[in-house]
Amino acid sequence: MPVQAFLVMSVPKDNNQISHLIRLLDDRDEFVRGKVRDQLIQIGEDALPFLEMATRTENPSLRAIAGGIIQAIYPKQLGEKFRQLALSARGSDLNLEKGIILLMEFGHPQSKPEDITVPLDQIAAKLRSRLDPDDAPEQAVQALTRFLFIEQGFAGNESNYLDPDNSYFNKVLQRRTGIPITLSALCLLVAERLNLPIVGVGLPGHYIVKYASLTDPIFFDPFHKGRILQREDCIQLVNSTGFKFEEYHLSQSTHRETLVRMINNLVAAYGQTGKLEKAQQLKEYIGILLNSPQSFSAKSP
Repeated sequence: MPVQAFLVMSVPKDNNQISHLIRLLDDRDEFVRGKVRDQLIQIGEDALPFLEMATRTENPSLRAIAGGIIQAIYPKQLGEKFRQLALSARGSDLNLEKGIILLMEFGHPQSKPEDITVPLDQIAAKLRSRLDPDDAPEQAVQALTRFLFIEQGFAGNESNYLDPDNSYFNKVLQRRTGIPITLSALCLLVAERLNLPIVGVGLPGHYIVKYASLTDPIFFDPFHKGRILQREDCIQLVNSTGFKFEEYHLSQSTHRETLVRMINNLVAAYGQTGKLEKAQQLKEYIGILLNSPQSFSAKSP
């Protein structure tokens, strides 16, 4: 069958047809190479094993082309995963940890969920022995913040705030540094493992958390080593970022709002460094999350 005829057929699903496309990746005809690339991207996940094999060949041109196609397929796959995450929430909020794992995969495609789940499990296990079920809220918050921000050394990255790795949780755990929302997410995910009623609070310009006591909630700032915040401190934080304080700013953020805000921070970071293709792809993920059956608005950063 002539190459051109093969390429105008419907997208192949048979392994032999995919193998044939792989062999055409370094065809001398630029038109053929372009069509092959488009078809392999459209095939998506089924083509990945073949493409990964091509990246290990001795042909440098083929390795480079196959690697580029793999990088083009990953964002498409992730978009579908974000869609499934959003739909799985249905009438309730989505799973923040799963969303954070998907976001990590965007920035670090070779990463695995265990890069996040295992360290978080270990942190929670160590902290569990420091907590007593009879602890007052103030004692629980003090134990959490002392452990994370003094003993474990997590801190705000004030010197390189716009580094995208401040938003990728595997890097936050490795480097022990992040921005307000990722260090707050650290508190949320550890607290969830310990059944502590700690929730996110999306102040405009500066994300914090609170111990959700019905009578007297305790606000604290993970970016500044868990500093306890009074209501007046929260108002000042909002005003200092150029926003006018409203009472609803102190309400609990949904996981969906939090995840969208994390992605928005990355959009800003990549926009500042001229990586507009990455920024655009991330905007598409935000659209997926917000256009699901139950959507929420987002604030930043």
